[in-house]
Amino acid sequence: MAVNQVFKGDIVEVSFGKETGLYGQGTDVTSGTGATAGWNTTTTGNSTTISLGAGMYWVGLNAAGNAPHALVPDGMLTGATLRIYSSGNNTRYNADHYPTTKRTYYITQNSGNAITITPALATTAATVANTGDYFIIDANRVPTFEAAMGENDQRVLTDQFIGLLNSFTLPEPEIDVRKQHIVGMGRDVNVLTSGKETLAGGSFDLNAHSLRYWKYALGGHTAKSKGEYSQVTGANTILTALPLNFKTGNIGSQKLGSQIFGTATRENDLTATNGTTITGLSATVGSDVLIGALALSDTGTDITIHAAGKNFNEIFESAEAAGLFKVLHRTTGLPLLGFYTGGAAATKALSGCVDIDTDAVVEAQQADAPIQLLASFTGNITCGDLRVNVGATNAAKFSVGDYIQIYDKDTVVIPGADVTAPTVNKHEIRRVIAIGTANGQDAGQLYVEEAFMFDHTATSCGIERLQYTYSDNEHKRGSPALLSTGELKYGVEHTFFGYSHVPTFAVEQSFRSSDSTPGANQLLRVFSGCKMGDLNLAADSEGELKLSGSFESTRMFKDTASKFITPHRMFENTANTQIKRRVSGIAVNGEKPYLFQHMQFSAFGASVLRAKTVEMSIANTNTAQFYIRGSSQTHLDADQVQQAATQFASEITEAAREYTFKFSALVEDDRWFEQLRTRKHHINSNDCTLTLTKSGAHATRQNATITLEDYTVTKAEHPVPDDKGPVTATVEFAVRHLKVAETSPYFVV
Repeated sequence: MAVNQVFKGDIVEVSFGKETGLYGQGTDVTSGTGATAGWNTTTTGNSTTISLGAGMYWVGLNAAGNAPHALVPDGMLTGATLRIYSSGNNTRYNADHYPTTKRTYYITQNSGNAITITPALATTAATVANTGDYFIIDANRVPTFEAAMGENDQRVLTDQFIGLLNSFTLPEPEIDVRKQHIVGMGRDVNVLTSGKETLAGGSFDLNAHSLRYWKYALGGHTAKSKGEYSQVTGANTILTALPLNFKTGNIGSQKLGSQIFGTATRENDLTATNGTTITGLSATVGSDVLIGALALSDTGTDITIHAAGKNFNEIFESAEAAGLFKVLHRTTGLPLLGFYTGGAAATKALSGCVDIDTDAVVEAQQADAPIQLLASFTGNITCGDLRVNVGATNAAKFSVGDYIQIYDKDTVVIPGADVTAPTVNKHEIRRVIAIGTANGQDAGQLYVEEAFMFDHTATSCGIERLQYTYSDNEHKRGSPALLSTGELKYGVEHTFFGYSHVPTFAVEQSFRSSDSTPGANQLLRVFSGCKMGDLNLAADSEGELKLSGSFESTRMFKDTASKFITPHRMFENTANTQIKRRVSGIAVNGEKPYLFQHMQFSAFGASVLRAKTVEMSIANTNTAQFYIRGSSQTHLDADQVQQAATQFASEITEAAREYTFKFSALVEDDRWFEQLRTRKHHINSNDCTLTLTKSGAHATRQNATITLEDYTVTKAEHPVPDDKGPVTATVEFAVRHLKVAETSPYFVV
């Protein structure tokens, strides 16, 4: 055999991706190449074909440029579920309206601009979807679509770095083959039939350079960034664009101001805004500044801006009657969020102001403090929504690949043992994967990667546009990054906690026989509908923090048409620039894992100074669910997903969640045995914590804290050492609640 003609482990690639559902809006225009073409249906027998038009955000044109083609690989939707909603005015699919009929459909094939579903729709006549009709394809088993996909260069957005892998096992398929012995036909097996196909056994072991997998094991996640700022590039000039919510125009003397992020430095003679020009701006070149309307000295719950200046709606694109404001602390220069219940719009005062972050109102009431009103969105967001309407003007300021931050004054209760249930603000960050500009139904809509986890009330929220930037070793406009000193600039605060369900994800894997890209000889597979079964963390006194876990999948996709030709190869075509590395979750200077010498461990209210090992784990008790369902279509060897995915599990359901925790340490007193002897139960105090900090020469570095609360000791073994050495105790806990907080350079995890 010729050299390098076999698949080799040194050029194996694996990458990770989120799963995102798809939204199909009706437009009352026949499916076609027109900018407003939506979707229509035709029914034959027990199946219905949905034809997509090029006016939908996830549909483009084919290679010839004259016919629609979904930006989803052929066959990738097979096995997913679809629901139709038809209510209000201008509807034609009332017989399939899910809230009243509970009709759910399985996708048995997708190719080009056609999606085949079974059973057939109740609306059997060939019908064009009207403006009140839309469908939603559930996220389970649907990797996020890739806007750059072409008809003959198909791909999905699995662009996330899996981690510093020591080992990785795929959930390889195993077919349940039934053997049948027939009476009167001898002793050998007479009939073999293939039944269900399982995709279990996926696992990984890695050195933890981030704690992102806690999200996929625990389920709950909030994220809060430092926000968007203006980078000063010279007198009167800033980098790239105005902050999201600012209008262009002449404001007048002494009515706008700025403050340099992280400092007390302010100036108050800004007079006009226009693109990258802010007249009167003279802050230090290279600094990031918050621009805002200048406040007057105020007290109580009011915040008033200069009386001789513009009203709020003359300065900001979105000046709602209730919403959020942002201010920098007068001395530290760090951002604070507050909430107001009245004023704004055509006024110069905010009323009913309360803190979201401590002291936000007091700081905003200081004379000449720059106050920035955050933009809002139209309508409320419901958990599971795939899009948010920010209005056509503000939507036009976003680009695909930007991020939207939703700051929310409202909170969600998380598991905890406190007398008053612990809560966290429902802050969320999502990557923008499409912008609705094609027709009136889409105008102002931002489509996001991964559905929103929480409900959001518009009047309780504010939004910002976030971007990664990099130029001349500077990370600007609030872009998070790790510098060579270990300094974490604009770190993003992530909180992971136990939730009712855990999110699904996708894994892309490719083998190849040469270094060429894409390579003529390769095996590429996408495993989707994956869920974490368990996650284990281990720290010892001799090495890196280790994470290991197991997962299973509900579907495997194999390209059979030679169209999926460009797999994600992390450092060749994916994370191959400074910005793309942060997008993928492996920031430059952030590749190294957390190390044992930068950890602090406490239990029972005191530091454990002679700990040797610490281990904790989560088990989700997942079960793959197989349902009785079938497909009447023909099944071909050329199908990317065989048997219309009916042989795979339809979903994975979680059950009881269990936490385990143990550590070993040299014994210096009897405290651990006393914990066992007295059956001490720690509910509201003395939490166990593991505090992690990356190495570096700067005080502000990437860090994380794992907190276990409401726990009791189940074992505290103090064995007599055979080697006559020091006594080493092993202590095991029963734990009710676990929470993880990490500050990292990543908008999303």
